[in-house]
Amino acid sequence: MKKQFFQTLKNLQPWQKLAFVVGFTGIVMMSASPVLARYRLAYRLFQPYAGASVPYRGTDNLIDALSKEKKFSNLVYELKEAGLLEKLKQEKDFTIFAPTDAAFNALSRETFNRYRQPENRSRILNYHIVVGNVTEDDMNKGGKTTSEGSAVKIQVNPADESVKINGANTKYPSIQTKNGVIIEVDQVLTPPGF
Repeated sequence: MKKQFFQTLKNLQPWQKLAFVVGFTGIVMMSASPVLARYRLAYRLFQPYAGASVPYRGTDNLIDALSKEKKFSNLVYELKEAGLLEKLKQEKDFTIFAPTDAAFNALSRETFNRYRQPENRSRILNYHIVVGNVTEDDMNKGGKTTSEGSAVKIQVNPADESVKINGANTKYPSIQTKNGVIIEVDQVLTPPGF
């Protein structure tokens, strides 16, 4: 009679059954992991290098990168007028919600006149700046505190992973710089009580 090469599970000791189940489960999980991985476009908006196999950092600082994009010329001018250029050239990480020129041009005359007052200009522009990165935890909590002191509301649409900041649409992809991330928004954000 031939000796059976494979034992059946019912002939195994309990610890052998456990080892078999754990091993089999591990093999199934390892082979299925690419299917189980969730692609988070929304998270990549705030950290563009998160989906890359090698972290990417642009060589420009935030101000240099904004200056290269013509659609942010009003923002660069306003940051200069508010005295915030040097702050955004520092080595810290920042996230800036960058309104386009079209967003500034869409402001009503009344809002623009209030905005132009020096104390309001600085307050509103600081409301567009977050010290550090916006994390997935911040997205799950629904907001992040800005340099102005108030929090912006972050809304992620689960259907298409689009992101809104205080109701303003964001544009993907964001711009990674050596000291932060630039996220284009289609509105000038205003802090509570403005």
